[in-house]
Amino acid sequence: MRLYVASAGTGKTHALVQELLSLLRQGVPLRRVAAVTFTRKAAEELRGRIRKEVEALLRAHPRPPFAEEAGREVHGALFTTIHGFMAEALRHAAPLLFLDPDFAVLDELLAQALFLEEARSRLYLDGLDPGWEGPLSLLYRKRSLAPRFQAEEGAEGVVDLFHRVLEGYRRRTREALGPGDLEALALRLLDHPQALRRVVARFPYLLVDEYQDVNPLQGRFFQALEGAGVRVVAVGDPKQSIYLFRNAQVEVFREALARAQEVRSLKETRRHARQVAAFLNGFVRLFPEAERVPVEAVREAEGRVEVHWVVGEGELEEKRREEAHLLLDRLQALRGEGYAYSQMAVLVRSRASLSPLEAAFRARGVPYVLRRGRSFFTRPEVRDLYHALRLSLLEGPPSPEERLSLMAFLRGPFVGLDPLALEEAFLAEDPVPLLPQEAQGRLEWLRGLAGRRPLEALKALAWDPTFLKRLSPRARANLDTLLLLAAAERFPDLEALLEWLKLRAEDPETAELPEGGEGVHLLTVHAAKGLEWPVVAVFDVARGERPNREPLLVGLGGEVALAGTRGYEALSKRQQKAQEEEALRLLYVALSRARDVLLVTGSVSTRPGPWALVLERLGLGPESQDPQVHRHSPRERAFSPLPPKEGPHPAPYASHSLFPKPFPPVFSPSAHRKAQGEPRPLAEALEAEALPEYARALGTLVHYAIARHLDPEDGEAMAGLLLQEVAFPFSEEERARLLEEARGLLRRYRALLGVGLAPLEAREEDYPELPLALPLAGTVWYGVLDRLYRVGKRWYLEDYKTDQEVHPEAYRFQLALYWEALRRAWGVEAEARLVYLRHQRVHAFSKEELLEALWQMEKEASGESSPEA
Repeated sequence: MRLYVASAGTGKTHALVQELLSLLRQGVPLRRVAAVTFTRKAAEELRGRIRKEVEALLRAHPRPPFAEEAGREVHGALFTTIHGFMAEALRHAAPLLFLDPDFAVLDELLAQALFLEEARSRLYLDGLDPGWEGPLSLLYRKRSLAPRFQAEEGAEGVVDLFHRVLEGYRRRTREALGPGDLEALALRLLDHPQALRRVVARFPYLLVDEYQDVNPLQGRFFQALEGAGVRVVAVGDPKQSIYLFRNAQVEVFREALARAQEVRSLKETRRHARQVAAFLNGFVRLFPEAERVPVEAVREAEGRVEVHWVVGEGELEEKRREEAHLLLDRLQALRGEGYAYSQMAVLVRSRASLSPLEAAFRARGVPYVLRRGRSFFTRPEVRDLYHALRLSLLEGPPSPEERLSLMAFLRGPFVGLDPLALEEAFLAEDPVPLLPQEAQGRLEWLRGLAGRRPLEALKALAWDPTFLKRLSPRARANLDTLLLLAAAERFPDLEALLEWLKLRAEDPETAELPEGGEGVHLLTVHAAKGLEWPVVAVFDVARGERPNREPLLVGLGGEVALAGTRGYEALSKRQQKAQEEEALRLLYVALSRARDVLLVTGSVSTRPGPWALVLERLGLGPESQDPQVHRHSPRERAFSPLPPKEGPHPAPYASHSLFPKPFPPVFSPSAHRKAQGEPRPLAEALEAEALPEYARALGTLVHYAIARHLDPEDGEAMAGLLLQEVAFPFSEEERARLLEEARGLLRRYRALLGVGLAPLEAREEDYPELPLALPLAGTVWYGVLDRLYRVGKRWYLEDYKTDQEVHPEAYRFQLALYWEALRRAWGVEAEARLVYLRHQRVHAFSKEELLEALWQMEKEASGESSPEA
C-alpha cells in the first residue's frame, strides 16, 4: 500500500488525480481502476477532476496514446463510495456466492426499518419485553465494528437474540441489501479464493480517499484485497477522523500507516495564510508523533488568528449571549476590511450553540444562512404529519406512545384544542370517547386514510385546508419538500412510511434544507468537513459534553456489555477516551477551515468543555498573555472597526461580454413559448377580465385542485384553494369568481375521467406534478409534468390547459421536452397528450411530431435558425 498523510489544505484530491494519471501513463486502462471515497458527491467531484485532465490530454499535441481510450472510459469508470465498490465487487462474483447479481441496495435507514420490523415480530412471538427493541437497534447500527459480536458476562441473552433477529432479517432481504449487509457479504467474498481472484482481476488498482473515515470491517476488506494482489493507494488524515458515531475508527488508519510499504506526507498547504498555518502547526503537537505533520504555507498572505474570551461573573448562558455579540462585532469589522458576509462561516460543535448566535444575528441585522440546522424531519410541521399518520392506524385504546401522538394531534394545527380542555379525557384509560365531537370527527377522518396508498395518505394530510391555513410559507415549502422526498421511496405500506419518518428524525446527519439568501454561513463542524472560507469563526468553545449512557456498549473487537456489569464499565472508559480524542480532532477540522482569518470565541466556565481545555493546553486559555488572546467583560462588547482596505480592482475580463445564445443556460418550456410571442394565452378569464394575473391564478388553482383530487362539490376543500398565495392579491369579488370558475373547470375534468382519460382507480402508478430537469441543446430545461400515470403497460403524460381555444401546435415543443425528459430519466415512452378542460377534448401527439419538435429546437440552438426565423 502507498499511503498519503494529507493534512487539511494540502491537496489530497490532487494527489489521487496524479496517481491515477500515472497509472494511465503506465498503460493501465481506466476500467481496471476503482476510485473510492466517502460520499457520492465526492466521488463525482473526483470523476470531474479526472475528466478535465483527460480532456486536456486529448487537446494536447502530440496526444498521448492512452488519452483516447481514457476519454471513452472516463464516464463509465468506477468512481463510487465504499459501499458502492463493495456492491460492484459482489455483483462481479455473485454466482460463486449464490447471490442474485441483480440485488438492490437499500438506503441505510430503510434497511434499519426492516430490521426493526423483524425485531418487533420476534419480540412479540417470543413473548419478550418490547423494551429490548432499543438495544437490538443499537447492535444493528454497530455491526461495522466486528464480523460477529461476542457477549461479555450478562449480555449472552441479548447477543443471541440479536443474531436470531439478524437471521430473520436476512431472509427478508435476500434481494435487497443494506450497507451493513454489503460489508458482511464482502468479508464472505474474501473467504472464497475463486471469487476473490475474479474481483482482483477486474480491479487490480484501487484508490481510496478519506481513509481515516473507514470502519473496521471496511478496513479489513481493503487489507484483504491488498494481500490478494490489488495495488492500493490511500489518502487520508488521522487528525480529521470525526465520524465515531458512524463506526469510523482512527485505529484502522493507524494500522494501515504501520503496514504501508510507502508513506508520503503532503506538507504544502495551498489553503492557509501564514499565521493560520503557524497556528495549526502548533496545534498538531497535541497529536501522536506519527501524525504530527507540520505544513508550510505556499500563499504569501499573512492572515491572522484571534482568540477571544468573555470573562467575569454571571450565568454561562448570559456570557454566551455576550460572546455572540462580540463575534458579530468582529465580523462587522472584517466586512469593513473588504470581506463579504458570504465569505464568512461560523462553526459550532453542537446545534445547541446556534440559538444565541441566531438571536444575535437577527438583533444586529446581519444576514446569515443556516447551512445545517436541526434535522429537517424534526420540524414541527413534519412531526405533526407523523403523529397524524400514527393515529390513522389507531385501533382501541391508545398505547402510551399513541397517547403522545394523540395529544400532539389535538393540540396542533389539525384541531387546535386548548390543552386544559383535554385534561379530563386523558385521565381515562381510553380518552377518545371523551373528546369533543369535532376532535372525534377528525380522528374518524384519519382512520379513513389507513386504506389509502402511503403517499396518497401523506398528501391528504399535507394538503388539509385546516392544517395549511395555520402554517407559515416556510412550513408549507417544507411540506412540499417532504412530499418530494417521500415520493422517491415508494413505500409498500403506512408502517414503512412511519418508520422512515421516525428514523430520519433520529438520524443526527439528516439536515434541514439550507435557507436561501446571501450571508454568513452558520453550520456544525461535521457539515463543514471538506469546505473552506476566507474567514472562519469557531464559536462557543466552552460548551461541554452531555453524558450519554447507552443500555449496552460494543467494543472494537465486537465485545458487548450491558449497563451495570464490570465489562460495561471497562468499555465505557475506552469509549470516553475515544470521544476525548475525537473532540481534539473535531476542533482541528473546525480550525483548519479558515483561509485568511481565524476567530475563536469562548466564555469562561467553571466546567469548561474539551475544546476549552485544549486551548488551555496550547497556552491560549483565558489567563494567557499570548498577544493572540483577548479578554472581554460582558460590558466591553464594542469593537472599533479597522480602517477599510483599498477596494479591489476589476478583473481584466470584466469589460468583456458574452455572445448571446438562442436559449439561456436555464429555461422552462413555458417561458420559451412566451418568449416566442405566446400566440395563445395560457388561460383566459371572463370576457370582462383583462388582467393576465387572473388567468395565471386560475390556471394555478385548477392544476392544484386536479393534483390533489379535490371534489368540486366539497365546499370546504374548494374554499381551501384560496389559501394559495397566488389568490391573495385579488379582491373578495375576484376571489369568488376565481373559485367559481375553478369549480366549473374541475367538474369538466371529472367528467372526462373514464371517457377521454383513464379513471383514477384504473391507474397502477399515478404521479401528479412531477418535477423535471432536462439538459438539452446547451440549456437545462426545467418544469413540472402535470400528470404521469400507467395503465397496464401503457404510460400517459398529460398537460392540462384552460385555454378558450384549441391550438395544440402551440404546445408541441413543450410536450416534446416533457416526453424526452421522461424517456431519458425513466426509459419510458409515454403518450403525450393535451387535455383542454373547457372543451373536454384530449389531443395526443405522435412520436414523430415530438421528435420533429426536438429536432427543430436543436437546429435552432446550433444557429442554423433563430427564434426570430
